[in-house]
Amino acid sequence: MSKRPALAVRRIQEARTKYPERVVEGVFTTAAQTHTPLEPHACLAHWADGTLHLQVSTQSVKAVAELAAERFGLPAERVVARAVHVGGGFGCKMGLTTDVVAAAELARLHGAPVRVVLDRDEELTDGGYRPASRIRLAMSVDAAGDLSALAMDADSDGGVSVGGTVAALARFMYGKAPRRLRDFDTVTHRPPGAPFRGPGGPTMCWALEQAVDEMAHRLGQDPIALRRRWDGNPKRHALYDHAAALPLWSGRRGGTGRFRRGVGVAAANWLYLLDPVTEVELAVEDGIVVARCAVQDMGTGSRTVLRRAVADALGLHEARVRAEIGHSDTVHGPTSGGSRTTPSLVPAAADAAARLREALGGSDVAARLAAAHGVRVTGRRPRDHRGFALPFTLGGVAIGRGFTGSVQVAEVEVDTRLGRIRPLRVWSGIAAGRIHEDRLARSQCEGAVVQGIGYALYEERRTDPVTGRVLTDNLEDYRIPGIGDTPEITVHFHQEGFDHVPGGGVGLGEIATLPTAACLANAVHDATGWRPYDMPIRPDRLLEGLGT
Repeated sequence: MSKRPALAVRRIQEARTKYPERVVEGVFTTAAQTHTPLEPHACLAHWADGTLHLQVSTQSVKAVAELAAERFGLPAERVVARAVHVGGGFGCKMGLTTDVVAAAELARLHGAPVRVVLDRDEELTDGGYRPASRIRLAMSVDAAGDLSALAMDADSDGGVSVGGTVAALARFMYGKAPRRLRDFDTVTHRPPGAPFRGPGGPTMCWALEQAVDEMAHRLGQDPIALRRRWDGNPKRHALYDHAAALPLWSGRRGGTGRFRRGVGVAAANWLYLLDPVTEVELAVEDGIVVARCAVQDMGTGSRTVLRRAVADALGLHEARVRAEIGHSDTVHGPTSGGSRTTPSLVPAAADAAARLREALGGSDVAARLAAAHGVRVTGRRPRDHRGFALPFTLGGVAIGRGFTGSVQVAEVEVDTRLGRIRPLRVWSGIAAGRIHEDRLARSQCEGAVVQGIGYALYEERRTDPVTGRVLTDNLEDYRIPGIGDTPEITVHFHQEGFDHVPGGGVGLGEIATLPTAACLANAVHDATGWRPYDMPIRPDRLLEGLGT
């Protein structure tokens, strides 16, 4: 067993006794956050000639078909799932959910098509949520101001589910100082939690990034400069340098009146994940290249990414490529989760395009399409140039080499009379390698910031402590951000550092939302001098913290 956890605790205890100013400690809490996709869980099922057909809102059309075959004792080819368009998921639609099972069972029982759709209160009750947490954190620095130890104990309340990974993610930030990181699951009678966009990441950052910010203030150092010194990731170094030069950062101020402005910063990283067996099939049909893959589009633009990747690789106009996705009975495609979709899909599309070009005799593909009807090839996602971080996959997911990075700077205005916090501007720096589709990527990153604002300021899943019944079962009691809550958002991409990845880019859907809540909390502290330990930062909590 490693001695480093014990060393971390010993260093913190010694610093607490001899140099208390070098120790930051705190208990941070987060409320449960509900996924709240605008399209709820929904499935239309019918049986025909021994085959189960599913029209389903899912983030993994292939996995749903495979799990349904196992659930109903059918050969894999006897289940066909369709998910042509999906209205959001954020992690709660990645398995064989209850709506699918219920629709299939009822359709078989009655011998007729059956549709099951969760209404809004059912969605907010049973659709999934990010577990609430309680995090006990302590960190210490040495005489030089370098991180010397970190301890984090995280209790996750995911109802009847387990698998919290909040503290574990702190292993990957700020060097190799000894640390003791422990995750605990509190099992209750509440409905089960589910993975939610960067599972454990925003929760971990809420505690860690506020602690780093507090340490910077104690040491009298610039919060960006301290993070840059502690953080050995060169991709985030580029983001720190850019953030430090922002007028937004240098112009921060507090004030003493009713309305006070503050600026905060937070950083994060995330694993580079991919589906190593992703395939793309290209077929020439009536002078058009049809790209097929069992992937789905839940609003992030997978269909566009696939079509344009094929068109660019073949030198064709987009009008001569059609993408057909969302069908489980085509070649294997990745789940839309874990930021794995684009880094799995684009290299497979490029490989398929190279194979089609070869099948058509090389150059000038456009001129050869008219006479190539029926030509069909399948490309597969190649291995990275230096292989993967692990020699095996975990649930079909490979862990690639390198971490994505994010640094965010936010400005807020705090109304000290009413306790309201208004985000004004957010600068979001993302290091995820090459951006394949700039407009889609920016849209996804902007949405990630809005979702982080909701986590920090508004969203709070409330349950009856006696019965476990969800009380916030509508969009009046469970508040999500609207247009009026959205600040000016600037997204900056650092597109270097992933040259070993085919295509040069990795996923960014999760890294873009991890630091937002902590960034806003640090901005509130900058404006008021009060540190928010409990999330969401409700008006009553802020006013109580300010003593007003």
